[in-house]
Amino acid sequence: MKAQKAVSGFFAGLVAAALMFSRVSSGITAGGADASEQTEIAAFTVERTGADKDGWFHANVYLDSVPQAGLAAVDLAVAYDPAAITISDVTLLYDTGADDAEAAMDPKLKGTVFTYEVAENEVRIRWATVLDQEYWLKETRAFFSVSGRLNTKKVDPGSKTDLRIVPAHREGAGDKPVVTAGYMDEQGIPHTFKTKLTDGTVWMPIFANGVTIPCDVDLDGEVGMSDAVLLQRAVTEDKTLCAAAYANADCDCDSELTIADVTLILQTLAGRADAPAKGAH
Repeated sequence: MKAQKAVSGFFAGLVAAALMFSRVSSGITAGGADASEQTEIAAFTVERTGADKDGWFHANVYLDSVPQAGLAAVDLAVAYDPAAITISDVTLLYDTGADDAEAAMDPKLKGTVFTYEVAENEVRIRWATVLDQEYWLKETRAFFSVSGRLNTKKVDPGSKTDLRIVPAHREGAGDKPVVTAGYMDEQGIPHTFKTKLTDGTVWMPIFANGVTIPCDVDLDGEVGMSDAVLLQRAVTEDKTLCAAAYANADCDCDSELTIADVTLILQTLAGRADAPAKGAH
């Protein structure tokens, strides 16, 4: 194990750097390179998901692209409509071992790698480590999850509300904060990467079994060819679907996902069959 700098000083510098990135630009890299010269990106995606019949939901936020060097610091927020959503919990899903390793060096650092703050309309997320690349974020995978409950008086059955990835509006971040993803090298020079952000949605089901829109497998609010393609992958490649997508994908209501469900979507799109009746579920 190798710390890049003295633990307390480096951690303070990393946090300060994250705030500095927010005040300046997410395109700044070592040596002053412009963002247009940088090809690698850090991509974050909130999944589309559905609530249960009582409004409770669980949405994962994924790292869909990670620069080759990895990430030692991430600062972002998940924005939501407080009239429609109440946040109950945030859970880290990607443990690099950094928190335990930092705590072994200095017990005061326990629990400081991943922190979150639930504000009025956003969940502010910070992940940052003082250690070397062995403990950085390097894999494309689920990063963290956000759990909560939809306000059933504000979100009607069959409708949705958004979860958006935005810059964290922290004190001292300036008027135009940005999503920060990068690292600080051994010379104390900050390196940041361009980011690609994909928002998610939480649907309120129309039936107790979780159906939001029959045959809407990708949960985009429409039934189209993309649903047939995704369902085909789920049937033939064993691609995992979230609970809401699975419920919608059972187009023939036989409690199984088969090629027959794919065929029904294609027939519906081609106009050779009526859309599945909502009351069938």
